[in-house]
Amino acid sequence: MLSNIWCAVMSKICQINIIAPNIKNGGGRELLEYLLIYLEEMYKNIDVVVYVDSSLSNMKPTNNRVIVKLSSTIDKIKLFCKKMENGIYFGNLPPLVKSFNSIVYFHNPYLIMDIKSLYRQSIYFFLKYGLQQIYINFFLKNVNSVACQNMRIKKAFIKKYNYTNVDILPFYRSCPQVKKPLKKIYDLCYVSLAHPHKNHKLLFDSLEILGRKGLSISIAVTIEDSKKDLISQLNYINDLYEIRIINLGVVPKKDVCKLYQKTKCLVFPSTRETFGLGLVEAVEMGLDVIAADLSYTHEIISTPFLFNPKSSLSCAIVIERYLNTTSPPKSTKLIENKIDVLINKITRSANVSR
Repeated sequence: MLSNIWCAVMSKICQINIIAPNIKNGGGRELLEYLLIYLEEMYKNIDVVVYVDSSLSNMKPTNNRVIVKLSSTIDKIKLFCKKMENGIYFGNLPPLVKSFNSIVYFHNPYLIMDIKSLYRQSIYFFLKYGLQQIYINFFLKNVNSVACQNMRIKKAFIKKYNYTNVDILPFYRSCPQVKKPLKKIYDLCYVSLAHPHKNHKLLFDSLEILGRKGLSISIAVTIEDSKKDLISQLNYINDLYEIRIINLGVVPKKDVCKLYQKTKCLVFPSTRETFGLGLVEAVEMGLDVIAADLSYTHEIISTPFLFNPKSSLSCAIVIERYLNTTSPPKSTKLIENKIDVLINKITRSANVSR
C-alpha cells in the first residue's frame, strides 16, 4: 500500500483522526465501520483515533485504534472547536476551526438540496438540513478538500457551495466470497432503513398493484419497527394478496450478505442517493437488479430493469417484466473501490509536511 510505504520511508508512525460524532446508523455507519476494519487489517502502522457517538456500543479499541465516545452535544461542539491534524471529517460537516491536512467526506443528499425542496419534505428537514447547509457554507474553508462518491454529487456540491476542491473517492465493503451457495427463497429484497427518500411506500404500492393482478411474490425488507405506517401497509398486503413481504428488521452486515445469497433480485426504488451501496453489493453477489431510473444508478451499475421512481405503476410493470423473463440479462458494476486512495491522500500529505 502506498501510504504504508510512505510511513516506512519516513520512519514515522502515521496517525489519522476520524471525526464522526454524528454518525449513528444507515449507510454512514456502514462506511465508517468498513473504513476502521480496513485500516486495522491493511494499515497496521497507522494509529487511528476515532470520535463517535456514545450510542455506537460495537466500536471497540484495538492495538492501533483509540475510540473516544461523546455523549453530549456540548462535547461534540468542543470537538469541532479543537484543532486537528490529518483528519477525516466523516459526517459531512467541517470543523469550526482550521484543521491541517483534513478532508470532509460528504455523503448526505439532503445537504445539496435546495431550500424549497427541503421545505416540501417537512419542517423538520427544512430546519435541520437548511441550518447545516449554512454551517457548511461558512466553515468549509477550514478543511483542505472534500471527498464524495460520484460525479453527480461532485457537480452538485460545487454548484451549491462554490467549492471546487472535490475528489470522487467512493469506497464500500464487499460481501465475502460465497463458499457454499444458499437456496434462493426470496424473489426480491430491498435492504434499507425506511427514510422518506428510500421510497418504501411506492414499492409497497407497486406490490399492491401486482397483488390485485394475482401475482405471487416473496420479498424481504429491512424496516425499523418504529415505522408504523409502513408496517401496517405491509400487513395489509400480506393479508389480502398472494404477496409475501417478510420484514427482517434492521440486520447486521453479515446477515445482509446471507440475505443476498437467498435472493434472486434486488429492487432499489430510492429517489435520492449519494452512492447506492446496495446496488454495488447486489451486483457483486450476482443478483439481478431492478432500480430507479436515476443518475446515481447509471453512475455505478448497468441494468436493463429500470423504472420511474415516482410511479408505482412503472415499478410494478418492471417487476412483472423481470419475473416473466426466463434468463434475465446480468447487471454490471461501473465503479471501483477507492479506499486506498482516500487513506493515501491523508497519510502521504502528513509525511510530506514532516
